[in-house]
Amino acid sequence: MLNGVQDPSGDPPPLVWPSFLRPTPPFQLVYLDLNHWISLAQAATGHSDGARFVQVLAACREARRAGVAIFPLSNSHYVEISKIKDPRQRQDLAHVIEELSDFITLLSPAALKKIELDAVLQEPLGSLPSRWNNYPLVGYGVGFSLGRPMRPQLVGRDGEDVTEQWRQLPGGDELLRDAAVGLERAVLAGPTDAEVPQLRADGWDPEAAWGVAESRAQEEREQALRIDGATGKNWRKGRLRDMMCARETLIELREAFEATFKERGNTSLDLWFSDRDKMRRLVRSMPSSEVAIELKTAMHRNAQRARVWEPNDVVDMDALSLAVPYCDIVVTEQHAHHVLRAARLHERMDTVLLRDLTELPANLSA
Repeated sequence: MLNGVQDPSGDPPPLVWPSFLRPTPPFQLVYLDLNHWISLAQAATGHSDGARFVQVLAACREARRAGVAIFPLSNSHYVEISKIKDPRQRQDLAHVIEELSDFITLLSPAALKKIELDAVLQEPLGSLPSRWNNYPLVGYGVGFSLGRPMRPQLVGRDGEDVTEQWRQLPGGDELLRDAAVGLERAVLAGPTDAEVPQLRADGWDPEAAWGVAESRAQEEREQALRIDGATGKNWRKGRLRDMMCARETLIELREAFEATFKERGNTSLDLWFSDRDKMRRLVRSMPSSEVAIELKTAMHRNAQRARVWEPNDVVDMDALSLAVPYCDIVVTEQHAHHVLRAARLHERMDTVLLRDLTELPANLSA
């Protein structure tokens, strides 16, 4: 029993939504995969490949100007953009992203896991005051998307923090706002080729986040080999989704579970993990986990594809697990679009799923 609903058949249980993350805002949240942002940047710069998206860009600009749509970023965008080698391409991207997003970002996946866990555990364990209560779905800047909101800091000659002193001066708040915008522009656009050597000497490591994604992709490649070598059961034709649910619980959610149970002074976590049906219903009640499980199940269902997981697959799944449940419109690539629509997740989550950027203007609010 979860939130009063029995699930004896194995069908997905009802989704449990953190109420404060599902308001009815006066605007649409429109999430674009990076390849669609690139298409808009090409349209903005007159690139021949962007010609078919000029009208789309105009519609997005009008929707943003009228306040009927916001085009938020996720931390996955920052990871992917950091892999673009061409400084000019990053600059073009940064310009159109600033124009349409105003550096508005979605909350971090780690924060979302904690919030959703709090929601699904309220009935069996009781509600608990938490710093995650009323945590915003959207915030400002790369720091918010990483779960570490950053503020502009001004440092004096001897290294002391003089931010508050500057804030008290005439025009101080405006100066700090300009500093915040400059920081966001610099993070998106990245350094020029000439700046890279000194930045690396100072400890800059743009590959670090991609290394984490590579490690997670390697875990999935190893799991594909274990499925290949399994005897007695053909998991790819059987309960593969249950296997992915178990892996999501143990790999992606274990830390969040431990923190949540600790906050409640509950020491029976192992008892929960030993009840597979209870855990399956609980985890699949979390909207972001349901998206992740569906995408990973589809990937592992294809034996050949599962053996060549790439870091980009991990990054994309993180982004869609966040965007599909909580954005109004999601424009993604063809494979993910097919998987999510076949599972009817767009209906369960009341999300418009598109695979062609040219379909977007017709779906933006009038």
